[in-house]
Amino acid sequence: MVLSVRRALGSKPAEPAFILTHHKVATVLCRKVLMESTERIGWRYNSEMGIAQDIASKTDLLHVIHGTTTDAFLQSGRRGVRIIRDPRDVIVSGFLYHQRCSELWCVNSDFSKPGYHHPQVPLPLAHRDLETRESFVSSLGGVSYQERIRGLGQDEGLIFEMDGFARITIDEMVGWKERDNVLTIKMEDLVADFDGSFEKLFRWIGIPETSISTCLEIAKGHDLNRMRADEIASNPHISTGKLRKWEEYFSSQVMDAYEERFGNAHLKLGYE
Repeated sequence: MVLSVRRALGSKPAEPAFILTHHKVATVLCRKVLMESTERIGWRYNSEMGIAQDIASKTDLLHVIHGTTTDAFLQSGRRGVRIIRDPRDVIVSGFLYHQRCSELWCVNSDFSKPGYHHPQVPLPLAHRDLETRESFVSSLGGVSYQERIRGLGQDEGLIFEMDGFARITIDEMVGWKERDNVLTIKMEDLVADFDGSFEKLFRWIGIPETSISTCLEIAKGHDLNRMRADEIASNPHISTGKLRKWEEYFSSQVMDAYEERFGNAHLKLGYE
């Protein structure tokens, strides 16, 4: 009975769609909203933690968690959405999160296994060449990523983060080639105009008109602006509840390090 109700709310897309997020770029928000929404309307949601090469059968919406895909995947013509964020805030958010998270790659301190695969390195590096994986492990100095970043002062920790996981994300975002089949949405817009941005997202990936209002109601339950202070404080993926933080964290030393490594990456992505 429940299944028949769900089927009635929506119809299957002619082609599966996808959404690309990145670490510390609305990944958890999108996962929660899309998992609940697709389940309600009878779509089949799936996720890919590594590199996406294709969309498996019996999948209507694929969530590529770290935004890593092959060129062939993007050239398929399927509709998709990618979420981006100001790279300076990617650095700050990662710096704060990685000091307290429990993700396996972040707390791992056993580098004895050959090949340096996950969780010795983050999942986006698991498919990269051995030299890249070795370089990441070498930067840790024999301790976990978390222990390393906890042992540094704020400026040094932010610079370590921009050389660590943040670099993976920033390189992915900046290296993107625009495609007509992929809609780009800034995380900042997603938070500032929550209902409008998610409505645009739902329509782009092909959610039926009759199901848009249902999906929007589900999405509203995850809107940061609608959450109580205690709900924000209890969420391990939210550091402060403030999306734009880089201005208060970037000293002149950190800004110089950022510009040396990434130049005007934020301008390329459409930020001030």
